[in-house]
Amino acid sequence: MPPGVRSLCLSISVLSAACAPAGAPCYGTTCGRGYECLANRCAIAGGVPVPRDSERIVLWPSELTAVSSDHVRFSPTVTLGGDHDRDALVYARFDSSYKGRADIAAAFLLLTVSEGTEPAPDDVPLEVWTLASHWSVDAVSRGARPAFSRPMARGIARTAPAVPVRVDVTPIVRQLARTADDDGIAIAAKGSHGPGVTLVTAAAGAPRLEVYLHTQGSTAAAW
Repeated sequence: MPPGVRSLCLSISVLSAACAPAGAPCYGTTCGRGYECLANRCAIAGGVPVPRDSERIVLWPSELTAVSSDHVRFSPTVTLGGDHDRDALVYARFDSSYKGRADIAAAFLLLTVSEGTEPAPDDVPLEVWTLASHWSVDAVSRGARPAFSRPMARGIARTAPAVPVRVDVTPIVRQLARTADDDGIAIAAKGSHGPGVTLVTAAAGAPRLEVYLHTQGSTAAAW
């Protein structure tokens, strides 16, 4: 286990089964007895991933581009993690209506898996990085690549069956909320995984941020 990563396991007297380490994305029943997988994170069974009575807002990209084989893609989908294009990724900035809010309870990046994705037996690990330098579609099309920075979040894309991807990006969004002119995020697959996963990058299926804000009287989640 990497230094500084804490296990989510209960004390040995309560929980004897192994569970996923904090920060490692989960899926299905991989968290161990006493826990369940909510939004790709292990949480105490019966808990909720956001405070009750919190305010939910959905943020759509103000700018988005997909890069594949060092070229900007203008198609409505992009494949991440595929053997044929291991360097494909997505850059995105989002609507800034949440800026200046210090009461962000939780935030999730929602990704839509394309119906045309080739089913694969293996999940595709995803990484979401904070971007540390300015970018534009024109600059990216000329070969410029913004630098990655932390915080970083991990998620899992599943193609058999294809289900929506929800990545917990709370630390990222909290940092972006404190930055007047943020550079957005990058979405990439970690390594090569057969056919990879094809994500929708246009219209209603485009990547979007689901942000939950504390409201007066909201109660904390068991997370």
